[in-house]
Amino acid sequence: MTLRTNLFPDPNVANTIFKCVPMLCTVDFPTVSGFRWLRATTSGSGDIYAQYQLTGVDLPRAGVYHIHAICYAQGSGALFRVYAGVGNGFTILHETGIADNETKVIDADITIPANATQLLIRVVPPSTVGKFILIREILLESKSTYATAVGGGLPGFFTGDTMPLG
Repeated sequence: MTLRTNLFPDPNVANTIFKCVPMLCTVDFPTVSGFRWLRATTSGSGDIYAQYQLTGVDLPRAGVYHIHAICYAQGSGALFRVYAGVGNGFTILHETGIADNETKVIDADITIPANATQLLIRVVPPSTVGKFILIREILLESKSTYATAVGGGLPGFFTGDTMPLG
């Protein structure tokens, strides 16, 4: 059995110990339909975002990872981005746009370089003041364990393999 481990320190966006840092937006944590979300609402103009920064012991080792999240935007031009801090700059590892009134599931592979000193998981709300982006269910795990667990091929009932219950 392959053990899947989420390397993101706050998948349920509790914002208690591991904090989200906002820039030119307000951040709150509403519960909608039983799910807790991080909501970043635009409050100014410029480089607007809310992000989690993984450094030190929270920074995964170099390698290939799978990133998953669910995003919703009210307003156009919202983005989900992942950056690696390398040297004095940042490299975009992944970017997905979220259209107005769209719920988007992010499922992407990223490669964290060996010389990365930080990983940023960032949401960019629409540029219009009062518009927002929501994010929940942030998962970051090794590509090898994700691929094994999610898998491909035929389900067990076709091959005779069964999954243990309980």
